[in-house]
Amino acid sequence: MKIAITVEALKDGHFAGVQQYIHNLIHRLADSRDLDLTLIASPQSPRSLFPDNAGMIYHSPAEVLGSGLLSAVFAPPRCLSGFDLIHCPTVTAPFFFRPGAKVVMTVHDLVPLLFPEWQTRRRVLYFKHILKHRFRFVDRFIAVSHSTGRDLVRHFRIPEHRIDVIHEGVSEQFEPGAASGEAFILAVSTLEPRKNFKRIIEAFVNLRKTEKTRDRLVIVGKEGWLFDEIVRVPPAFQDDVVFTGYVSELELIRLFQAARCFVYPSMYEGFGLPVLEAMACGCPVITSNTSSMPEVAGDAALLVDPYEVADIEDAICRLTDEPALCAELSAKGIQRASEFSWRRTARQTLDVYRKTVTADDV
Repeated sequence: MKIAITVEALKDGHFAGVQQYIHNLIHRLADSRDLDLTLIASPQSPRSLFPDNAGMIYHSPAEVLGSGLLSAVFAPPRCLSGFDLIHCPTVTAPFFFRPGAKVVMTVHDLVPLLFPEWQTRRRVLYFKHILKHRFRFVDRFIAVSHSTGRDLVRHFRIPEHRIDVIHEGVSEQFEPGAASGEAFILAVSTLEPRKNFKRIIEAFVNLRKTEKTRDRLVIVGKEGWLFDEIVRVPPAFQDDVVFTGYVSELELIRLFQAARCFVYPSMYEGFGLPVLEAMACGCPVITSNTSSMPEVAGDAALLVDPYEVADIEDAICRLTDEPALCAELSAKGIQRASEFSWRRTARQTLDVYRKTVTADDV
């Protein structure tokens, strides 16, 4: 099979969740012997990000007002019809028509449509008014969770038989290690409203005020949209909250291994990859009881109402006071994370390619 995958989202080595998905998927797919793989990438992307045995097409869309949408209409990449299938691993694509090849698209979440107050106006307009037209040239959809699959059915009336749910994986590098030094409470994500840092900080400050924890709060992640409005710490507690910014994967693993617990009460996730990464490192997890998080965490985490500061506070307090509970969640988390792998993600994705290419009507 001749497969092209659009990978313009990989511009440097600083990966958020979607970039992690694309990077891990293409490297696992490159191991398949019956796949002739070509990547459509930005000319600015380092070649080292991509598998050595993948063919490359470099495409540089001309942006108008910060958007490449017009280029997708008037100047798409050449030779798109020379493939059996094109996979768009995000809901954007460098073309705006049905090419000669079959098209598979991965949908990670519908946050701009479901919660427009958490997104930029441009993304909201795209999801509300443009995305439905792009969906018309997609033959099959991959949803990263059943939660996202249900959202596709509900909001875009995509027939269930055209949606394949394929969970993300966790890299083998995430594994338990010996904790050393001072224990701390860890939160990891891009700093943006949906990730609920405002309530995390409020819960932590309440625990410090009542002396229910002596731990510090370590917040890892690059600055996102409206970050300065959600990470304000009262002056009396600023020394107790550490902002690291973006860290390398190796440093993130070290932090997961050393933390007392990982707090991830996001208000909505299409998947929630950091939950698995923390579990794989043996770090007890607190996450939300909404959207995809229960699907990912199973019974291996404490689930909280992300809108209730008291819920987040109580869960942190439990893991501070109950070593046996920490040990139980650590063991369950390691087992749970072992059920998810990027190799399985790639294998199931390859199965979708095969049935899409061979189907007369998908």
